[in-house]
Amino acid sequence: MKKFKRRMWELDIGMKISKKDANIDRFKLLINKSIDIMQNKAENEFNPQGYPLSGEAKKRLIWMYIIHFESGKKIAKAAKKIGVSRQWLSKLHSSWNESGRDPRSLEPESKAPNKTDNRKRIGQKIENKIIEVRKEYHWGKDKLTTVLARDHDIQAGASTINRYLSKHGLLDIKISNRIKMAYKNKMEQKQKCRPPKEIKDYKPGALVEKDMKFIVKMGVFTNQEKYKAKENFWNQHTVIDSFTRIRTIGLAADGNSETAVAVQTECEQRFPFPIACANTDNGSENEKDFDNYLEKNKIVHFYSRSGTPTDNPRVERSHLTDEVEFYRHGNICKTFEKQKQKIADWEYRYNHVRPHQALGNLTPMEFYALWKANPNQAYKIAEKWKKYLKKQSERLANSRKMNNRNKITKLMEQIDKKLTNNYK
Repeated sequence: MKKFKRRMWELDIGMKISKKDANIDRFKLLINKSIDIMQNKAENEFNPQGYPLSGEAKKRLIWMYIIHFESGKKIAKAAKKIGVSRQWLSKLHSSWNESGRDPRSLEPESKAPNKTDNRKRIGQKIENKIIEVRKEYHWGKDKLTTVLARDHDIQAGASTINRYLSKHGLLDIKISNRIKMAYKNKMEQKQKCRPPKEIKDYKPGALVEKDMKFIVKMGVFTNQEKYKAKENFWNQHTVIDSFTRIRTIGLAADGNSETAVAVQTECEQRFPFPIACANTDNGSENEKDFDNYLEKNKIVHFYSRSGTPTDNPRVERSHLTDEVEFYRHGNICKTFEKQKQKIADWEYRYNHVRPHQALGNLTPMEFYALWKANPNQAYKIAEKWKKYLKKQSERLANSRKMNNRNKITKLMEQIDKKLTNNYK
């Protein structure tokens, strides 16, 4: 019996498909998936710091991975596999090695011209029109580009317009400085990042969340005219371990970054393990001295997004616990020292006495002891809580949806009845 020989494009690559187009689509899908897998491997191996890279730099990082792990460190073999010249790949590999294998060295060089003296410049008439329109509307470069083309038949790029606005001192200094600083921070890799989700329940000390809570002094406002005045509050600095929920609390008379460093130092000493990463909000107490302190102690500083307490959920939730279970039960004292002692007692109760639902109704210290004795059991408890939260989140999201098809149809009819033939 003659065997049927399958054509090249009909290779079975995981699904029993015989159509040519379907196989090609499936093949492309697998290729993209394999590229993603290799990208992750290259990032883990050669970019553990997580530096943000352009698409071109990420591609070149994969090439370095191919050289070292798939081609036996042979440039010629890797170049043939990748499809680039051996000379160019060798040059790229050498410059990468010379930089101490810094992935940022793989970024392509700027294509901007070195000299722009021979460029064609706009005339004085067009320059005057740009200034005139800017003074009339006070708009930015992008809107001015549209208006000049639409109303005055003048074709000028946004960068050209911006250059002449700068020349005549018509740029907003505050906005310009902010953009320059953001660009500088980006180039120096100092941009604020959120912590990756993988480290939140990785191990004790992998990530702590820090936040500050305002405590009304003696339970009354000393400055009745200005309720947000600093003299009305003491500052509770809270540091909580994301995995074990072990928490330390420090009380301070003010909320500047220098005081935050002193409180942080005390809090860290009460943890039974070192700290690798810290996640804070964007408050001024977490900048300058505090940021320098973390850098000096080799603690990676992550930031939550502005106005997003859900990026720092465990410390925010612990502050609700403080309010409900501690402060509302008459635990606000008249003196700073007494308040500090009360908080120390509450910290002990929180860590050693109070059961936590997220920890399988163990106390934080019991959960930490369990992790040391049986890590797998501790991870199972953490995973069970994450599944519960996900289920609750989905339930709440679905409860707010209008899923009844009849109700939706009735609503659409009501909208049509009100809007049809009523547009002016």
